[in-house]
Amino acid sequence: MVLGGCPVSYLLLCGQAALLLGNLLLLHCVSRSHSQNTTYEPEFTSSGTAHPEVSAGTQSWKYVDPQSPVILCSYLPDEFIECEDPVDHVGNATASQELGYGCLKFGGQAYSDVEHTSVQCRALEGIECADPRTFLRENKPCIKVFMQKISEAEPVKIFSRSRNGHGF
Repeated sequence: MVLGGCPVSYLLLCGQAALLLGNLLLLHCVSRSHSQNTTYEPEFTSSGTAHPEVSAGTQSWKYVDPQSPVILCSYLPDEFIECEDPVDHVGNATASQELGYGCLKFGGQAYSDVEHTSVQCRALEGIECADPRTFLRENKPCIKVFMQKISEAEPVKIFSRSRNGHGF
């Protein structure tokens, strides 16, 4: 069928091309608009260094909207934070009260014997979360963990035989 000298299929094809062009322009405009979920690109000065107030990977986010995908740093799971060891007050109750956290004694036989305290933690580099990046994480046990390299440890026989000839 011919309408005004052009086949209808050509008119439909031109209409689809116009719609596609309109969609592309709309997507381009939307992608250029500022969004809170955009990736941080540091602005460089003429000398090639980043502005000192914001370093790459640690952009400062403000927590203003509870519906935002950016959460408070204090809500991050343990995998994304680094915590200091508990503060040892060596039995000084006054120092513990002044600071507000810390351990008077370490260790214990049962869970109920072990003191628990807050420790200073911070979000790892490259993790985006709302300020403050340094915070107190509560309910950490007052225990000391000693890590020793295998090369420094006494040699241990990994495979041994018991008296009856069976391993392990």
